[in-house]
Amino acid sequence: MKITIIGAAGSVGAPAAFYLAARGLADEILMIGGKRQNVLKQHAMDISTAVSGMGVKIRAGGYEDMGGSDIVINSAGVQQGLIKDRMEMLPKNISLIRDIAGEVKKHCPDAFFITASNPVDPLNYTVYKSAGFDRHQIIGYSVNDTFRFREMVAAEYNVEPGQVEGVVIGEHGSTQVLLFSTVKIDGKPVEIDESTKQRIREEVPNILKRYEELQAGRTAGWTCAMGFARIVNAVINDTKEVIPCSVVLDGEYGQQDLSMSVPAVLGKGGVKDIIEYELAPDEQEGLKTTTETLNKAKKIVDEALSQ
Repeated sequence: MKITIIGAAGSVGAPAAFYLAARGLADEILMIGGKRQNVLKQHAMDISTAVSGMGVKIRAGGYEDMGGSDIVINSAGVQQGLIKDRMEMLPKNISLIRDIAGEVKKHCPDAFFITASNPVDPLNYTVYKSAGFDRHQIIGYSVNDTFRFREMVAAEYNVEPGQVEGVVIGEHGSTQVLLFSTVKIDGKPVEIDESTKQRIREEVPNILKRYEELQAGRTAGWTCAMGFARIVNAVINDTKEVIPCSVVLDGEYGQQDLSMSVPAVLGKGGVKDIIEYELAPDEQEGLKTTTETLNKAKKIVDEALSQ
C-alpha cells in the first residue's frame, strides 16, 4: 500500500504522514512539498526514524515518484492571510489544484484521491472537472464538521462525544447543514429543542474564528490525521464504513454535478454508495441554502477552468 501526501510539509500533511505510518496503514508514504523542502525533508527524516521498527518506508520526493500510489492525499494550498470564510481561498487555489490533479492523473490515474485543501467542496469539483476522474474515485475531506457537531451535542447533554452519533452535510463551511434528526446518544434518537439547536448552530462559525484569531499559522492537522486514518482504513480494508465526505453528486439529494459533503459508504476503490437521509423541514431549508452557495462556487470554478 503506497500513499502519497502532497503538501506534506504543512500542518495537515505532516500529521497525516505520521499518523498513517504509526497506524501501519501503508507500506510506503511519499511526502511531496512545495517551497519548504527543508521542512519537508526534516519531517520525512523524523517520521522515518519514529516508525523505523514498523516496516513503513517514508521518503520525500516529487510528482515523478508518485507512480504506483494507491491513495493520494492533497493538502497543498496557496498561502493566504487571515480569513473569515473558507470560500475566500477559492480563486487563488483553483489553478494549483487543477495542476496537482493533472499530475496525479498522469502518474497514478487509478489512485483514490482525497482533496483536503480549502474550500474543499469546489476544489474537489475542480479535480473532477479538470482531470476527468470518476466521481467515485475522488472525495473532499470534510468529516471534521461531523466530529465537531458530535462534540457540541455531547457538551449540551453532558456526555462523551463517543456516545453521540450525528451527521453534517452540505458545504464544509459556514452554510453546513447540521442534521439534528440523525442525532443519537448511546444509540437512542434524541429530540433536540429549538433553543439547543440554535446554540449549536451559532457556535459553528466560531470554530474557524478561534483558529484564525490565534494566528498560529496552523490548522486542524491532528483532527484531519484521525479522519484520514478512518478513510484510508475503510478504503484499503473495504469496511463499507459510512463517513461524511464531499462527493460529486449525480442526483443524490436532488443535486447534479455538484460536490458537497454527504454520508458516503467507503470501500475498495472509493465511494461505494451515498446514504440519503429523509430531512426535516429546517434541514431541507439548510440544504437549499448550502447548495445555492456551492453552485455559486461551482460557477467560479467553471469560469476559471474555461479560460
